[in-house]
Amino acid sequence: MSVNPDELTERQEQWNPIEGIETPAGRALLHDDHDGLTVTLLFSEIAGASDANLRIEFGDVLAYCVYEEFEHPWETAESAPRLSGRWDRYIYPLLQINDSKWIASLPNLLFVHPGATHYRLLTLDQIIDVLCLKQPKVSWVTA
Repeated sequence: MSVNPDELTERQEQWNPIEGIETPAGRALLHDDHDGLTVTLLFSEIAGASDANLRIEFGDVLAYCVYEEFEHPWETAESAPRLSGRWDRYIYPLLQINDSKWIASLPNLLFVHPGATHYRLLTLDQIIDVLCLKQPKVSWVTA
């Protein structure tokens, strides 16, 4: 039974795979090859932020999309988790999406891959959505 994506209310929850995220990410670098998808969020480009960047190794993914900030097809909820302190007007850069409109728009996906997780990564200019079956490996890397 398929669900109409327009009938869903996405729940955007903070994804905390690692400690130390205190600022937004400047931008992202994507690398997709035979080992799968790796996304590096460049925190080192933010003035006063960490000099390290966050590498997320997704491995093989079901799908991913990269959007310019204002081209993303679904709205970000006002209730989305935010950073704190001087960055409190920014949404936390790592989200897990529950009741995903993207997954619902792919009617056979959950039938074939019932364990799919929708991750959303935010930078100052981009939004990256990733559908993945396994827990990604996350680590800080030197800039």
